[in-house]
Amino acid sequence: MVSIKELKIKEKEDRRKYILDIAQKLFIYKDYDNVSMNDIAQEVGVNKATLYNYFKNKEALYFAVVLRGVQILDEMIKKEVKKGDTGFEKFRLFGNANNEFYNKYPDCMGLLYSPQSNKFDVSNINASEEYKEVMKILKELIFIMSDSIQFGVDDGTIRDDVNPVEAAILISLISQSMSNMSCLHRDILESRGSDEKQFSTYVKGIIHQMLMKKED
Repeated sequence: MVSIKELKIKEKEDRRKYILDIAQKLFIYKDYDNVSMNDIAQEVGVNKATLYNYFKNKEALYFAVVLRGVQILDEMIKKEVKKGDTGFEKFRLFGNANNEFYNKYPDCMGLLYSPQSNKFDVSNINASEEYKEVMKILKELIFIMSDSIQFGVDDGTIRDDVNPVEAAILISLISQSMSNMSCLHRDILESRGSDEKQFSTYVKGIIHQMLMKKED
């Protein structure tokens, strides 16, 4: 028989998940700056004081939403990378998992790479456990990519003059930039009969050529 304490814990977990679901929807459709804690509380159907019992501030709530997506990305990448036998294959599978996440959860990727708001309270962000966990996972993923590249350098499938850490950071920056492609760039691609998907494939090919060791 389930105890009253266990029921209360489940009820609190369910409400927290519901708050995150509502907050995610609002952050996606209205942007961070245009969403207040009052808006979220009203949509959830609780008062603002109750909302603060779950999240200390809007920054903590925002990064709790981002954290859910990052945890999914983390799981997908780790699962795929394990399947690779060579360093280059591990690197390729890393990229495939990242692309699959973007295709399945484009809004999550947008939230992850678009916290450009001037209204973020830096002190709140730095004190947020959710933010710290997001940064921890993202750092781990960059090192997984770096380790895959190093593995490739060691097994001869990736050029031996490639710096694994610098290459991983460069590729991460390219991925971040592409996730925030401007309307200008989209319009230029479309005017030339291309689109984001084709461009992504093109960029992936360039990166692979950049890393692959050429046969003698």
